[in-house]
Amino acid sequence: MNTFGFTSKSASRVSKYLRFKTREQPESVINLLKTYGFSQADISKLVKRYPKVLGYGLERITAKIEFLASRAASPRDVVDVLISSPKILDRSLENHVIPIYDFVKDVVDSDEEVIAVLKRGRGRLFGRANGSDIPVGIDFLRDIGVPESNIAYVLLRHPQALRDSGRVKQAVEELKEMGGFDPSKKNFVKALIVKCGLSESKWRKKIDVYKSWGLTEEDIFGMFKIYPQCMASSEKKISAVMDLVVNKLGWGPSIFPGYASLLALSLEKRIIPRDSVIQSLLSKGLIGKKSYTPKVFMLTDDVFLDKYVNCYEDADKLLKLYRK
Repeated sequence: MNTFGFTSKSASRVSKYLRFKTREQPESVINLLKTYGFSQADISKLVKRYPKVLGYGLERITAKIEFLASRAASPRDVVDVLISSPKILDRSLENHVIPIYDFVKDVVDSDEEVIAVLKRGRGRLFGRANGSDIPVGIDFLRDIGVPESNIAYVLLRHPQALRDSGRVKQAVEELKEMGGFDPSKKNFVKALIVKCGLSESKWRKKIDVYKSWGLTEEDIFGMFKIYPQCMASSEKKISAVMDLVVNKLGWGPSIFPGYASLLALSLEKRIIPRDSVIQSLLSKGLIGKKSYTPKVFMLTDDVFLDKYVNCYEDADKLLKLYRK
């Protein structure tokens, strides 16, 4: 087990799955993986994520690798897919892997994009032995008028959202009850992804965080309809951004729903450095307070530097402040 760099705790957990009659069994699997381009580090990742692979027959593993190799652009793609979605190795090639692969390809159009889905899938596409739930969820979305391009968006970026068709249907009903969502629009699937990823208790906790900063439920739902990702941020991130907006910048909570995309920005890398520059300019009377709005944080780096750093005599000092 030391070969794979396991800690004692990890080794104990992994050992539950590893009961070999002979030493040759795991060694033969390791040697096979190496012939297909797996490095020692790759094998360690795969075994840590899916220890049962060391007990599989060589033909079983070879069949899956050969299939993926026939569709992937490079051997590295195959390695990355199996590390991200190791449950492929546990499923029937003919009855599960190929049907799911072909179904996904029918949605996203190319092998390259299917491979991208599998790399992001973390095994979720192959989590159920019958492999039927994702197609059920996709067919349901088609039936309610979600365009193929938007279904492909979900598959390519957040395939885990479609793993449980029952949850997909429930989330759609919740969005309908909320009102203001059109299944033909991109924002609908963005909201669906967020909804599918949150339990009711998690959803309520985030609502409560926003309310603690002075937003009403009407404000929050309105914000969610415009920028669904506002409910994907952690409670800690929500509080940190609201604290900056309400307490430090003094803008008040009412301005936040219109600029909820602030949550997508890094506090440490963008918001705080830019605030430092603006505060310096304000203290010297070089800009008026009215010019300091949330739009400052939305500017690209080049535009921000041109407008608030490079055009001033103290550009060097401002740049140091910005890069600090």
